Amino acid sequence: MFTGMNPPDYFFIVGCPRSGTTLLSVLLDRNSRLCVTPETSFFDEIAPQLSKPQEGLLLKVLSRWRRLGELKLEPAAVLARLGHGPYMPGQVLAAILDLYAEARGKARCGEKTPQHLFHVPTILRFFPQAKVVCLMRDGRETALSLSAMPWFSGRTLEAAAVYWKNSARLADQFSHQFPGRFQIQRYEDLVAQPEEALTSITAYLGETFEPRQLGTDIPSEVVLARSMRWKGQALQAIDPEHLFKRSRAASAAEVAFLNQFLRDELRHFAYGVA
Repeated sequence: MFTGMNPPDYFFIVGCPRSGTTLLSVLLDRNSRLCVTPETSFFDEIAPQLSKPQEGLLLKVLSRWRRLGELKLEPAAVLARLGHGPYMPGQVLAAILDLYAEARGKARCGEKTPQHLFHVPTILRFFPQAKVVCLMRDGRETALSLSAMPWFSGRTLEAAAVYWKNSARLADQFSHQFPGRFQIQRYEDLVAQPEEALTSITAYLGETFEPRQLGTDIPSEVVLARSMRWKGQALQAIDPEHLFKRSRAASAAEVAFLNQFLRDELRHFAYGVA
């Protein structure tokens, strides 16, 4: 059984990295009823280690997981919430999200890790009534941004373009496979018409849009200090002038390569291709 909040209360924000997941997380985090965690990478870093549901193993795993400290939670508190078990991944993550929401006085908690897109079937199996929001951004902008990130292991434009292509195909697959539980949100619409987009997203989550979500005076813990250099803009006022700025600054050769390499996926998601 799940502890704390009921399974329907959880939601997940996914997408190709550099697609706007941080911006959406901040905007939802400012809702009076919602909070969203910084990235946990739970299904990559923790879930694979929990094949044996033992209390001692869980305590050891959580004690050396730096992201739990970034959530300002203690391993002992997670174990106390779980009681005598079970200690399977879904139960552990539910306990973490419950504690995170309670510490912030929020009714509901969402989890944001872009690459959890690749774990959507697992997430929806663990949380049968949860909902997923997937950010979709023009692949050219995403690839140009991703390839410039110091933490991106591929570091080439082609590697970043492949990552977006694979992510886009998965998003399309899941939107058909999990109707009503997996929703794609275009980043460009969120930036160009934020109130309209947020009204739609909060309604999908069973909540109501609040104008305060678009203000910058409400603090958010979604962006960690160590990530401020590449995520800090998400805390600022939304500026439509930033749309497509990377494509405008890119070389003609880079844009030509991306137009050709991503042509089918760009057209499928209604992004114009010269």
